[in-house]
Amino acid sequence: MIRPILNINGSSAFDLIDQRRNAMDALLEAIDALKQLTPNARDYPGQYDRCINDRETHFERLAALHTLREELLDEALHIQQQEKVS
Repeated sequence: MIRPILNINGSSAFDLIDQRRNAMDALLEAIDALKQLTPNARDYPGQYDRCINDRETHFERLAALHTLREELLDEALHIQQQEKVS
């Protein structure tokens, strides 16, 4: 996890959190776009195993984006917590 330390010479907590919020929003858009291209068996005539493999890869991609989004949220919460202590 990337954990910047709030300090007088650094970026504000607002800016650091807002950057992560913007990235999280972009990831949601990417997730929505990827959902539209979920492999469908009708596009794999006679190749059921290949379809299953491609679907697994597809869902792994989606999971990776969800994981990244959760990491960004954790970072934002960590920054917010620092702000409360200051």
